[in-house]
Amino acid sequence: MNWLIQFAAEAGKTDTLATKSDHKEFLAVGLLGEVGGVLAEFKKQKREGPAYPLYRERLVDEIGDALWYFVRLTTVGVPDLLLRLPLNAPDSEEAQSPSLLALGAAAGRVLEAVQRFSEEGLRSALNDTWRYLRTVAARAQIDLEEASKRNHAKTVSRWPPDGRTAHAFFDELCPEEERIPRLFTVRFIERGTEQKPQILLRYNDINIGDRITDNIADSDGYRYHDIFHFAYAVYLGWSPVLRALLRSKRKSNHLADENQDGARAVIIEEAISAIVFSRAKQVGYFEKVQQVDFDLLKSIQEFTKGFEVANVPVWQWEEAILEGFRAFRQLKKQKGGLVTLHLNARQLIVEQVR
Repeated sequence: MNWLIQFAAEAGKTDTLATKSDHKEFLAVGLLGEVGGVLAEFKKQKREGPAYPLYRERLVDEIGDALWYFVRLTTVGVPDLLLRLPLNAPDSEEAQSPSLLALGAAAGRVLEAVQRFSEEGLRSALNDTWRYLRTVAARAQIDLEEASKRNHAKTVSRWPPDGRTAHAFFDELCPEEERIPRLFTVRFIERGTEQKPQILLRYNDINIGDRITDNIADSDGYRYHDIFHFAYAVYLGWSPVLRALLRSKRKSNHLADENQDGARAVIIEEAISAIVFSRAKQVGYFEKVQQVDFDLLKSIQEFTKGFEVANVPVWQWEEAILEGFRAFRQLKKQKGGLVTLHLNARQLIVEQVR
């Protein structure tokens, strides 16, 4: 089985909209959009030059996404075509074709053929799309098989086809005093005035951290944002911020103490919390939204490169964000409460203080 057929089979397992009546139309629109993303990367590189160091990585990502939609639409529309497509590098004559504009035009014809229910038109347009995609990739010195592998790893991280298995806790082998406690309760207490409410945290009858306000003119409840760090600890097994609050940094491991639990990791975590909060405000703090958009999740992965949490699958980040905001909404509504972190059960429990 060649790599393209194998990739097509794997892509089918992560197609979450396969049962929709407009599935083929969705795939055609997706292909056109991702091809547009490929062309946009060339444009950015042309405009920014050396000031755009992420060009190659982003281009591989966009080509991988375009490949996903290509193999899904081909599988659904003209499956026999996959067996006929050449996998070798384009010859010298093909390499001289006006591939960039031609790739966009071919993807446009794919959409038109789907709209007209033309199987032969779809076959021809998909064949041309593959031809020009090979040429574009060759010119950029990007291996299509490698791009497909990157895409598969990314999609499986978000939509695992064989069930969800959470990543192990990063401090599992550490001494007990250097582990985030597996079961404990923290009280969120709201103080201050109605105009300037504050939150303080109490753990084991001791105040931890600083009193926090919303730090913004238009009060939005960000004073409760420590709940997001708690959610990261529960659902990711990661929170440099919480480690600092509980004085459970991994001092016995110099590299972990400096690189994973240090100031830079804390700043990254706080930045992620703030960025996600800004997005959450636009969607009602995820009250009626049951997923986090993939672009935001990919941005988080980019922020965390070089840190241990980068090894956590994307679906865990989504769960941590959604559960964190569930707890946030509850705390904000009842103006504080008791929060129990049950790490082994992966549960974040909020109770009202009576």
